[in-house]
Amino acid sequence: MTGRSASVINTIVHKGHAAPREDEEVRAAIESERQARTHPAMLVVCLKNGDEQLLAYPLFRRAIKRDGGRTWELVFDDCSVILTGRNLGDKLRDMLRLQRLSILREGDLIEDELTPEDKAFIERIEIREKEEA
Repeated sequence: MTGRSASVINTIVHKGHAAPREDEEVRAAIESERQARTHPAMLVVCLKNGDEQLLAYPLFRRAIKRDGGRTWELVFDDCSVILTGRNLGDKLRDMLRLQRLSILREGDLIEDELTPEDKAFIERIEIREKEEA
C-alpha cells in the first residue's frame, strides 16, 4: 500500500467513527423539532395591531365554547383569551384538547373577505388579565 492509499483509508475510517455521533445529533435535533411542533410548550396569540402574547400551556385550565362555536373562552391561570369568529368548533376543540395548537391569529377585513365561509376565521381576540388577589 502506498502512503497515499493509507491516507485515504485512514480518512474513511476516521469519518466512519464520526458519523454515528453526527447522526445522533441530527436525530436529536429532528426529534426536538417534531416535539415542539406536535406539542408546543406555549400558545402564541397574534393581534391585528402586531402585538403578540405567548401563553404557557401548563397554565391552560379549560376552554368554553359558546354561541355554537362562534365564541370561545380559553382560561389560563393568569388570563382569559376570548375568541370570536366563524367555524371555530371541532378543529379548535381537538387542537386544544391535544395541545397541538401553536398559534392563534386575529384576522383583518381583507383576510375575512378572502377566507371561504366554510373555513375557520378569527375576527377578534380579547385578552383579559386576571387581577391578583
